[in-house]
Amino acid sequence: MRDGGRCREEQRESWDRFYSENKRPWRGVGKLPGLEVSEGDRALDIGCGNGKTASALIQAGVSVTGIDFSPNAIHYCEQSFGDRAKFITCDSSSLTFPDSSFEIVTLVHVLEHLDDKQLSDTVSEVSRVLVPGGKVLVRAFEVSDMRAGGSDSNVRGNGISYRYFTEEQILSLFDGFEVIHSDTVSEKMRFGGVRVRVEAVLRKLS
Repeated sequence: MRDGGRCREEQRESWDRFYSENKRPWRGVGKLPGLEVSEGDRALDIGCGNGKTASALIQAGVSVTGIDFSPNAIHYCEQSFGDRAKFITCDSSSLTFPDSSFEIVTLVHVLEHLDDKQLSDTVSEVSRVLVPGGKVLVRAFEVSDMRAGGSDSNVRGNGISYRYFTEEQILSLFDGFEVIHSDTVSEKMRFGGVRVRVEAVLRKLS
């Protein structure tokens, strides 16, 4: 069995290389499907990448902290957003924030890059840093996504690992949360394939 810490470091290196080679890998306007926010809410964008979701949160009028375990991603966001948000290099499975620090947490295409332990630890950390009644937005690739290749997990040529979920699996990860919104969304691509993702908004009950 490979050492989990070493595997995580390899993934960090792959993501750093990805961001150094792709200055803005995800374009367009970030969306917050099913997520209602109030002005002044404190939001934590986990796996902020190049800031697409952070941008949507900023536009919604909330106070944004973005984290990513890739220093290159954080550097990009700091340059792009200046003092409109705070960005910190941090691992999703070991958050550096006190309990009940945020009203909102976003996990947009993050969970599919975690192994089982990291997945469990990340969900526990999300619950810990959310206030009672706080909400989490989750978006993740679904098992029928065109990139799944008939498998629930794989490693792409760039060295980045992926896994795929059913809607039921995503909801079961957040057992004990209230489901506000949940959907499996299919998007037909220009050249034929279909991208499929799970989108869910859940509320921490206590």
